[in-house]
Amino acid sequence: MAAELKMECTLARDYAMVDVPDALAYLLIKAVPSSAIQLGSMPLNIGLVIDVSRSMKGKKLQAALEASKLLVNSLREEDWISLVTFSGGANIVVPATPAVDKAPILAVIDEIGVIGATRMFYGMQASADEMCRAGTADKISRMILLTDGETEGEAQCRLNAAQEKEHSIVISALGIGKRYNENLLSDIADATLGVFSHLREPEQINDIFQNELSTAAASVITNVTLQLGLAEGVRLESLDRVYPNSVNLQPEAGGPGNILRAGLGSLMKDEPTIIGAQLRLPTQAAGRQKIADVVFNYSIPSLQITRGEEKQGIFIEYTADPERCGQVNREVISYFNQINAQNLIKEAIHQTQVGNIDEATQSLSQARAITEKLGNLPLTTDIKEALDELEKKGVISAEGVKTIKAGSRRTVRVNEGELK
Repeated sequence: MAAELKMECTLARDYAMVDVPDALAYLLIKAVPSSAIQLGSMPLNIGLVIDVSRSMKGKKLQAALEASKLLVNSLREEDWISLVTFSGGANIVVPATPAVDKAPILAVIDEIGVIGATRMFYGMQASADEMCRAGTADKISRMILLTDGETEGEAQCRLNAAQEKEHSIVISALGIGKRYNENLLSDIADATLGVFSHLREPEQINDIFQNELSTAAASVITNVTLQLGLAEGVRLESLDRVYPNSVNLQPEAGGPGNILRAGLGSLMKDEPTIIGAQLRLPTQAAGRQKIADVVFNYSIPSLQITRGEEKQGIFIEYTADPERCGQVNREVISYFNQINAQNLIKEAIHQTQVGNIDEATQSLSQARAITEKLGNLPLTTDIKEALDELEKKGVISAEGVKTIKAGSRRTVRVNEGELK
C-alpha cells in the first residue's frame, strides 16, 4: 500500500449463508491521507454567493457581510476570493482576485445593500464563471451559497450545480429562516458533495463560513474517484458517503464488466472519508469467495502525484453455519444505521405532509433511538422537538422540517469501543 493514502475495507459480516439468494452485505470503506507524510495544503478558490433580496434586509444581511469580511481576513495570500450577490439578477461585487490586498475587498463588501426579488441561478452561474476564471485545476474550489427565500428557476439551479461539479466546485448551501426551499438547497449540495445547513439565527452565519473555510483548507488529496469492480452476480443496492457528512452517491458505469465509478472530490488530512456500499450477493458454494475489488484513484498536487492508486479485494466466506453469520461488526452497522436514521427522517417528513401522523411519529421515534444510541446529541434533540410538535399540533413546522433534514446529513464518527 502506498504511503500517501490508507484504505480500510470492512464487512459487517465476514460470512454469508450458502443457501440465501440476494443476501445483503454491508461494506464500509475508509480512506484517509496518511499522517506519516507531509501533505501540503493547496490554494483555496472561495466563491461567496449572497442573497440580497428584500427579505434579507436587517440582521441577516448584516451578519452575512460581517462573516464575509472575517472570511476574507482569514485567507492566505495564495488564496483567491470572489463575491457575487443576487436578487433579480447577479452582481459581481468582488471579481476573482488573490487575497493579497484585503482592504479594497473589505471596502466594497461594506457597500452591499438589499434590492429586488430572488433568482438564485444567476448568482450561481456568475460565481462559477469567476471561480473558473481563477482556475480550479490547481486549487480547492468551494462555493458558499446563502439564501433566505424561495427562488425562481429551480431547475436551472439544479442544472448549474451539476455543471459546477464538472469543474470540481463544491457548493455548500446555507438556508436561513423559514421560507427557503430546503429540498432545493439539499439537492444543490448533494450534487457537488457539499453540505446543506439550516441556520435558525443570523449569528450562526459566521461559524458556518469559518467551518467551510477550515474544511476546504484541510483538503490535501484531490480528484478522488472510487471504483467498485463487482464479481459476477453481485449487485450494488446503494452507495453513500457516510462521513464527514452524508451524501447519496450516484455511481456510473466505469468500463467493461460490472464496474462502477463515483467521484468523491477531495480528502481532508487527519479525517477519514467513509463510504458505505450495500451489496446483494448471489448464492455460492461453501468457501472463500471474492465479491468485489475496491480501487481509489487520486491526485496529490503538493507531491506532484497525478495518478495515485490504491486497490483492495473484498472476500466473504460462504458457510452453512448460521452461528457464524450472526457475528456482526458493530462499527460498520453503526455507520449504516446513520443512513437508516436519515431515511427514517425523510419518511417521517413525507408521512407528515400526507397526514399520516402515527406513521410519522413511529419513523421519527425510530430515528431518535438510533441517534441517541450513537451519541449524536444535536440531532437527537432536534428530533425530540419535532416529535413534541407532532404530539401537540399534529404537524412539524417549516422550521422543524428544515432543522431535522439538515441535521440528518451531519453524521458522527463512531468507535466500536464507545458504542452503547
